[in-house]
Amino acid sequence: MSGLIVGFAKTGVAGIGILAVPIFAEIFPAEKSAGILLPVLCIADILAVSYYRRHADWKKILPLIPWVAVGLGVATWFYFSGRQEGTFMETFIKSYMKPTIGIIVLTVLALSIWREKHKEVPDGKLIAVGTGFSAGFTSMLANAAGPIMNIYLLVMKLPKKAFIGTSAWFFLLINYVKLPLMYFGAGSITTESLKMNAALIPAVLLGGLLGIKAVKYIPEDKFKRAVHCLVFAACIKLIFA
Repeated sequence: MSGLIVGFAKTGVAGIGILAVPIFAEIFPAEKSAGILLPVLCIADILAVSYYRRHADWKKILPLIPWVAVGLGVATWFYFSGRQEGTFMETFIKSYMKPTIGIIVLTVLALSIWREKHKEVPDGKLIAVGTGFSAGFTSMLANAAGPIMNIYLLVMKLPKKAFIGTSAWFFLLINYVKLPLMYFGAGSITTESLKMNAALIPAVLLGGLLGIKAVKYIPEDKFKRAVHCLVFAACIKLIFA
C-alpha cells in the first residue's frame, strides 16, 4: 500500500505522499523509518521526472538549494548525535521528531491559506531561506518535506503540471543527495532494507501510472483543495500518532 501511495503522489496528487511517512513510522522505529522509505521515494522520483521533466520551473527551485543544503547538514548532525545513547538528541528523534514536524507544517499551511487572499506572488530571500531550510531539515529527519514544498509551490501559484514537474525535479535532487547521508550519517539504510525496497518497485510503478492518469481529470481548484486537505490530515497523524 505504501509503495502505491508514493508512486501515485509523485505523478498525481502530491499531498497524499506524506501519508507514507506515518505508515513506515508505524511499522519501523522512528529513527530508522526515514532511511527505509527513502529508496522507495527515489524510485518514484525517476518515474515522475521522466514524465514531467519539461514542466519544471527552475526559477522556483534554484534559490532554495543553498538553504536546503544547510537544512540537510543540520538534520544529519541531529541524526548522528541521536545515535549516541542517553543524549537529548536520541530522545528527540525517537519521541518528539514527528510531532514537531507536524506542528511546523501545520503552521506553514495556515500561513499559506492566509496568503491566498493576497493576489501577488511573494518574492524575496526570506521565503527561500525558510522554505529551503525547512524542506532540507524535515526531509532528512522524516521524509516530510512534501507538505512544505507543496505549500511553497501553491503560494507561487504554479499551474498543475508545473507544480508536479517542479516538485519532481526538486525531490529527485534532494533525495539522491540524502542517500549517502542516510547510509553514513544516520545509518538507517542497510542491505536488508534495500531488499525490502526492491520488493516494492512494482507497487511504486503501478501507483505512478495511476497518478499520471488521474491528474488529467482533476480540475486546478480541486487539485489545490485536495493538497490542502491531505497535508492537514497527514500533519494531524504526525502530531498524534
